[in-house]
Amino acid sequence: MSWPGSLSLRSKFILIVLGGAVLPLALLGLWLNRTAERSGKELLRGRLRTSLGQVVDEVGLRWLSRRSQLLRLAECSAVQIALRDDSPLRETEDAAQSELGELFAGMRDAVESATVEDAGGAVRWSVPTDGPATSGRTARANPALPVRLGIYDNATGAQLGSLDARVSMSSLLPGGAGWGGVSGSVLAVFDRSTGASLLPLSIDPALFARESFVWGEEPWLTVRHTLHEPPMDLVLAAPVTPFTEPFQQAAERNLYIVAFVALAVFALATLLTRRTTRALVRLATAAEAVSEGELDRKVEDAPGDEVGRVARAFNSMTESLRSTLRELSQRQALAAVGEFAASLAHEVRNPLTSIRVDLQRVEEKLPEESDARDLLGRALGEIERVDRSVTGALRVARSGSVTLEPVDVRRPLEAAIHSAGPELKAHGGTLEMELGGADPLWVKGDAPALEQLFLNLLLNAAQALDEGGRVEVTVARHRDGVSISVRDTGRGIPLENIERVVEPFYSTRPEGTGLGLAIAQRIATAHGGELEIVSTPGAGTTVRLQLPQSAPA
Repeated sequence: MSWPGSLSLRSKFILIVLGGAVLPLALLGLWLNRTAERSGKELLRGRLRTSLGQVVDEVGLRWLSRRSQLLRLAECSAVQIALRDDSPLRETEDAAQSELGELFAGMRDAVESATVEDAGGAVRWSVPTDGPATSGRTARANPALPVRLGIYDNATGAQLGSLDARVSMSSLLPGGAGWGGVSGSVLAVFDRSTGASLLPLSIDPALFARESFVWGEEPWLTVRHTLHEPPMDLVLAAPVTPFTEPFQQAAERNLYIVAFVALAVFALATLLTRRTTRALVRLATAAEAVSEGELDRKVEDAPGDEVGRVARAFNSMTESLRSTLRELSQRQALAAVGEFAASLAHEVRNPLTSIRVDLQRVEEKLPEESDARDLLGRALGEIERVDRSVTGALRVARSGSVTLEPVDVRRPLEAAIHSAGPELKAHGGTLEMELGGADPLWVKGDAPALEQLFLNLLLNAAQALDEGGRVEVTVARHRDGVSISVRDTGRGIPLENIERVVEPFYSTRPEGTGLGLAIAQRIATAHGGELEIVSTPGAGTTVRLQLPQSAPA
């Protein structure tokens, strides 16, 4: 099946929760409901077996007592003599009547009747009779168990006859409704030889032959026990509902609890997955934006879990990507600067060479005392300086390497100040200098390249001034090297543009080329220095160059 692939991550999470937690809880609830009736029946069946076992034990003990009484009756001397001699048993005989009357008087509450038969089956003696032995005795309506015992000669063991008796069931069974504590239970006793019920029953006796039956629209359970002495079957039955109802009520309560827990789990899963997937949706949206080129996109409000770790890693990745692309862009731009500088050097140095040659020829033809020689000398010096600057800028722009040697940093700085004078004057600005005394400040550097760096900084400062502004140049020695600061009181640089002003071809002025600070940054890096730019919009900009100190030349 492919349909789960089209679902959202939140829907998949909810399906996982439903499959892993809610569904098992629902199945558990159904199982509890189904097993409630079975558990009640098992409990009832166990109670019935226990109760019937107690009844069987009681019947066994009482039967031993009744059987002993009947055996004493069969073994009495009057019965033995009458059956052995085959003589009539005279009930009027004082000795016989006395012995039989005494024996039967002791069992009249347990034995309904007793009949003595000889070996031929003829009745020789029976009780109750209308004689004195049963005087005052009334017929009993209680159920009785028919019992037949053999009468044997006490001397020889030969069978003399038999004793038929009806033993009262009340003398064999313990009394009480709810046998053994099982409420509503009914005891049924059946004669094994005839199958007749020995107790009065309000339920159809035929139903007791089943393990379960329905009576009065209510289910019943039965348990059975067979006795050989006395020969009868005992069946104990009880209604099922009083035992299954508590289980069913508990199952219904558990079902409600399970349903509530399932709903709570589902609601909690929905809430948690919404929070989790919301963060993932933000992350996915940000990733799509980055893939479309919006590298400044970030994921906000990241939680502290694994999703938060991914979000923070994503933010770090985009920051690293922006930095890498910026560096790559700068390198590409610097490569373009190198190509541009090479082309510019070619276009500038060739005319400069022609101008220098022409001015040298003019100088050769001038008289020695001519005042023009000084002007030509200065012009040739400026041409030489421009040539050195172009050469140094070309070298730095192409390879980022310079020839480092001990240089008094004031010398290239003073040359740059001299060259920037006309630009500063053209913008109506003034220059203030604090060069830190007269002692040399030695650094390892390339003088033309440093001059180019300082000139770029001074020209940028001059071009940022309004009428009446000023540029402050400060040189200071510190423990790790030399610091040169160029501060202007111009318009300043917006904060969002501070990091971009050193990028090649980026300029905040329409007429700017965007190469001044880029070349300055390149030269500073080639000298092992650091260029720092601090600006306040409307108040001015400060560019500070840190160069490592060097031993004197």
